[in-house]
Amino acid sequence: MQAPWLKSLIFWTILIVVIFAIFQCTQKSESNKTAATLMYERLYQCSRDLNAQQQATLKQIQSQVKTEMTQQEMLQLINLCRKTNPPQTREDYIKAIQAL
Repeated sequence: MQAPWLKSLIFWTILIVVIFAIFQCTQKSESNKTAATLMYERLYQCSRDLNAQQQATLKQIQSQVKTEMTQQEMLQLINLCRKTNPPQTREDYIKAIQAL
């Protein structure tokens, strides 16, 4: 029994599974890398803008931040800060830059 479509199906299934596995490994390894300085800067800028009513979030960020953090840990802190203090619109940032 000749079934070229079955061979093709098996080939493409294996190929897709291998590509997906490589992608997952790459993502996992990327999130375990040390956080870049720009991530610390972004966290600092967000934390700096927290007002007096948001001090609990600031204390939580301060207790968790350390010198050698992974990108995943840093993103969690940045997301925590952004939930408390959502970013402004692009237009607001453009106006602020032009006002410098």
